[in-house]
Amino acid sequence: MKELVANFVQLQEFDNKLNSLKLQKGDLPVLIEHLEEELQDKQTNATELTERISKLQSDRKMFEKEIEASKAQLQKKEDKLYNVQNNKEYDAISLEIDTRKVEIDNLESRIIQTLEQEEELKQAVAANTQEIERITQQLREHREELDEINKHTQEEENRLRDQREVVAQKIDRRYLSQYERIRKAKSGLAVARITRNSCGGCYSAIPPQRIVEIREAGRLHTCEYCGRILVWVDGNGD
Repeated sequence: MKELVANFVQLQEFDNKLNSLKLQKGDLPVLIEHLEEELQDKQTNATELTERISKLQSDRKMFEKEIEASKAQLQKKEDKLYNVQNNKEYDAISLEIDTRKVEIDNLESRIIQTLEQEEELKQAVAANTQEIERITQQLREHREELDEINKHTQEEENRLRDQREVVAQKIDRRYLSQYERIRKAKSGLAVARITRNSCGGCYSAIPPQRIVEIREAGRLHTCEYCGRILVWVDGNGD
């Protein structure tokens, strides 16, 4: 059990150092991730806007062809109107002419609507493009800043991770899972040293008899208040 406690202490020391390196990066990794997600959304939006504009342009061409066909039919009906033989035929052709004119008016109105919608979408595209440029620039700056930090920390980080892995492999999976669970729940601090007869994690007082038991390391002890693994390290007690 003493070996387990010693391994826990080492593991926590490595995690503390890794966390210190992580703090040097600040919120850059999270910020970059958020910007990447935002950029992806804007790029998806750009694709959708382009597709909508293409659809409007396609619809407008279709309406223009329909207008041409309707105007051709209208011209035929108007020419035919001069050769009618009776009022009934005249009324029928006149009705067809009026119907064609209404169709043409409706199609022209729809063309105007597509033009207006296309203009709105083009403005949205322009605004979206500006956002993409802004986000891309921010991403570039933050990535460069993070890369600069990584140049100075990556080697040390890799070394610490390798050393941590060596220690972690010495710990039974059951205990290692317990350590990781506590570390995740307690802001990265799973192992608390006893300092001034108190838990180094939550500073709750520990009875003298229990401190003796923790120093003997006959079994694993956890803080009754915060749940952290309690350890005694010479030179960090009273």
